[in-house]
Amino acid sequence: MPFAYFVRHWGGLSLRGFFPSLFSNSVPHSGRPSGTYCLMRDTLRMMSTAGDVLQSSAGDLYQAIFDGLAGRVQPSHYALGPEVWRVVHSRSLDHRRRDLLWRIAHDAIVTNLRRLRWRLGDGICPRTGCTKWESVPHVFWHCGFVALLWEWFQGLADRVTFRNTWAVSQDYALYGLLPPPGNTGVRAILTFVSASIKLAIWRDRCNIVFREGGRPADVVLASVRTEIKLRVEADFARLPL
Repeated sequence: MPFAYFVRHWGGLSLRGFFPSLFSNSVPHSGRPSGTYCLMRDTLRMMSTAGDVLQSSAGDLYQAIFDGLAGRVQPSHYALGPEVWRVVHSRSLDHRRRDLLWRIAHDAIVTNLRRLRWRLGDGICPRTGCTKWESVPHVFWHCGFVALLWEWFQGLADRVTFRNTWAVSQDYALYGLLPPPGNTGVRAILTFVSASIKLAIWRDRCNIVFREGGRPADVVLASVRTEIKLRVEADFARLPL
């Protein structure tokens, strides 16, 4: 009995690769509010019920934020399939990349379009020269900024799989669906690389929003290649003689 929790934890880690849908975190954990969530919800509820707030111009803003927070975190229709969770729980990914893929699968990325639903901002992509709505697919696929990174990934996939019949698609870029043909090792490598690209894209986007300084696409690509190189060197150093 004292070790039951650890048995379930380590046993679950081993079973994720075979039954990923059972560890999808979509039901019921994603519907369970955290302490921070409850505090924000209760605070907004008190503010929305106050008479002076309801009659002020900020009343609609508080109500919009409350409506967005009151809803449960529901996975998108893509997150219901086991293939998505097999990618999220890939052993080639660290916790930071898994967290980002989990948020993408649940459409839980706070983009400008989501902030617009809370009546905050204009919902437009913050990158210079882009006037499109900033949704999750736009951030990681449709924006012109990311074209160079996915073109480089396409060339890498062609070299790793030794064929040029597969083309990266939006479903793969966002959720890892329709992967290229190849063995499990090749797919794990491409999963790590694609997750690294998405992490670099999101970091650069956040730098634009919060630090008012983004980088060119070629500089972001160079940082992705450097990060992958360091990861390979670290994995190689851990190998036995």
